[in-house]
Amino acid sequence: MVRLCMGLILFVVGQVMLVRAQDITEFENDGISLEFQEVATLQRNSILQSLDSLKQLSHSIPLSTYQDSLIYDRLRKTQRIIPLAYNDKIKDYIDRYVSKNYNPYMSKLRGLSQHYFPIFEQVLQENNLPDEIKYISVVESSLDPHLVSRSGAVGLWQFMFGTAKYYDLTMDSHVDERKDPYAASYAASRYFKDAYEEFGDWLLALASYNCGRGAVRRAIERSGLDNPDFWSLSPYLPQETQNYIPKFVAMTYAMKNAETFGIGVAETDFDWKPKVIMVDRSVNLQQIAQAVDLPLETVKQFNPSYKKTIVQASVESPKRLVLPTTEQFNDSLLYAALNNELIPNEVNGSGKQLLAETKTYTVGKGETLGGIANKLGVSVQDLRAWNNLTAKSKITGRTLAIKRDEPVRLASHNTKKTTITKSSFLAYVVKKGDTLSHIAARHKGVTVSQLKSDNNLSSSSLKIGQKLRIRQS
Repeated sequence: MVRLCMGLILFVVGQVMLVRAQDITEFENDGISLEFQEVATLQRNSILQSLDSLKQLSHSIPLSTYQDSLIYDRLRKTQRIIPLAYNDKIKDYIDRYVSKNYNPYMSKLRGLSQHYFPIFEQVLQENNLPDEIKYISVVESSLDPHLVSRSGAVGLWQFMFGTAKYYDLTMDSHVDERKDPYAASYAASRYFKDAYEEFGDWLLALASYNCGRGAVRRAIERSGLDNPDFWSLSPYLPQETQNYIPKFVAMTYAMKNAETFGIGVAETDFDWKPKVIMVDRSVNLQQIAQAVDLPLETVKQFNPSYKKTIVQASVESPKRLVLPTTEQFNDSLLYAALNNELIPNEVNGSGKQLLAETKTYTVGKGETLGGIANKLGVSVQDLRAWNNLTAKSKITGRTLAIKRDEPVRLASHNTKKTTITKSSFLAYVVKKGDTLSHIAARHKGVTVSQLKSDNNLSSSSLKIGQKLRIRQS
């Protein structure tokens, strides 16, 4: 039977290659019409579907109902590199994930996946890893970068401190890269490559992410099995890990077939296309928020790993910034912000954004940053950011750059006015998922504080159907 299936597979692959070669030759040499190209494409798809129909799941229960057959068939078509399975435990998790009670949760996951999955897919592809691994992050963290487990695991990929250190993630008073979608994904990819190289089975590699490679090794020793797969080793693994892979298979199935079960895509705070830049000097997120004309909290959501407003970076240790690109995105203001030239929340009388004038201060013997900060009316944190200083930096005799509150106009770069001389109002009805920052971003020249003032709002909470007045310049 196995030889027969292999023969069929080789035959179908041969047919695919034959049709593809014929198509290419005819397209190049005979200028075949678009209609014939479409027919050839349909032929190839049909053959690929035939090939897909030969795939079987590695482990499955007897199919006793029509629903069992339907789920089995969908899983079989979903299966790519990582072997999937179908059993009673997987069926229970599938029933849970596609139920009406779980619909809001699953819709939220789909909404968040629009932002996070492209990042995961890019990193996994760069590391030649199966795309399906991205669903592990859903099981681990529900795509919440700030999630902390009972055992102390943190971030989208739920790294424990020791494992994160081993895979070169930085965790200090300024940053926790376990929360960085990019850095944590690269670290997780290294882990999965190491685990697969050791165990030679994708599901065991994924299982070890839950219980640790040491626990899998000990389970193999206790079992006495040679080169076991996950399902044969499962009884020897911790109970949580026995459930972990069924959750992964069920979540993969539910997310892949979401539309079939009426699972929508909930709105999130990541409505804008992200722009990734690397900075080699310390920057102020408040100034970055001004440059992109969004609330500071929105910028922080795109950069969840940073603990403070000042992002400490240097040429030796550059940092990644992810910025939402709104209609109000201003390259000139962003450049000024990245060079610490903007004064937070300051505009001149004509409504133009202002730049800070840089002055210097030479540090005398015995002076400290704290004393200098008090003398000049600035913060120690700003002094360090402006001058790329660390706690161990020697400052005696050093000339420090000081960003004084003596502004000059950014006359030729930004003509956007923040004062309004003639106004009218637009009526807006609040929809599901709306926030004040999102509404403000969609309307040129409108700010959150302006929305609150014009609508007598004491807080940022909104209700679906609520009517707002939006000022139009």
